[in-house]
Amino acid sequence: MNLRQQKALQTKRKISKVALELFNKKGFSNVTVDEIIEKTGTSKGAFYNHFKSKHDIFLEKFKEIDNFYVDELLPKLDPQESAKEKLKKFFFMQMIYIEKDLGWDVIRTIYENELNTERESFFLIPDRPLYQILYSLCVDGQKKGEFREDLTPEQMVTIFTRMIRGILYDWSINKGEFSLKGEQEALFDVVIRGLMK
Repeated sequence: MNLRQQKALQTKRKISKVALELFNKKGFSNVTVDEIIEKTGTSKGAFYNHFKSKHDIFLEKFKEIDNFYVDELLPKLDPQESAKEKLKKFFFMQMIYIEKDLGWDVIRTIYENELNTERESFFLIPDRPLYQILYSLCVDGQKKGEFREDLTPEQMVTIFTRMIRGILYDWSINKGEFSLKGEQEALFDVVIRGLMK
């Protein structure tokens, strides 16, 4: 990456960070693109060079999160481990990342935005990398004879994603007052055990 590209990436990250802080503080609908530009000391051209609209800031955040799962978490899973252990490890690392690197404010703001019924929620895009990771782990579990076969891998992914959204929503409305790392262990273990043969 050359110097110009590095500077562009820094500008994009700055706009995204400040916008998320403003959305959290004032509410998504109450923040304008002009306000984001003013607070970041950038130009309208710079904003629209990186984002089509303020909605795209959330889309970029989701892509960043999914890329983290693919680039950072997936390689840490041992191919020799059982599917159950891989899922437990993945969920554990996922919740640590969300709790420490994103925080409940960002998650709450994302959830508020995703409840907007005027456009499709990123949560419902079926080919998200997160869903592909979970799907492959469920297929692996069935191939190895660990997971029950009366559910399809797609149904298992739906169960897991609803569980993830549930714990994150609850964590958000509780203002991050409980540890995701600790809470997920008991909850996810119960769900995973329910899928075992």
